[in-house]
Amino acid sequence: MQHKAALFEHLRERWQELFQARFDVLLYDLTSTYIEGEGEEIPRPSMATAATIASTCRQVVIALVVTPEGFPLAYEVMEGNTSDRTTLRGFLSKIEAQYGRARRCG
Repeated sequence: MQHKAALFEHLRERWQELFQARFDVLLYDLTSTYIEGEGEEIPRPSMATAATIASTCRQVVIALVVTPEGFPLAYEVMEGNTSDRTTLRGFLSKIEAQYGRARRCG
């Protein structure tokens, strides 16, 4: 975790160098998944609320930012009860802090 930002910066530089990747358009999506078993050492899961997941499973939400070509630039693992609409502004601020402001729409 301590090297996550440096790793993604290195990957961004390599993708730009190798594939002439551009970063003006970024795609953001959340997905939820669940943990089977105890999962007690995992700090962020919460009880699932999705109808498709058994209420006894522990759920996490994964946020991912990728380029249109599918190159990942950032991710975050959040509590399972995180609402989609509450994450975009904070994640956009994080991306701009790491990569700078570009010609993007929020």
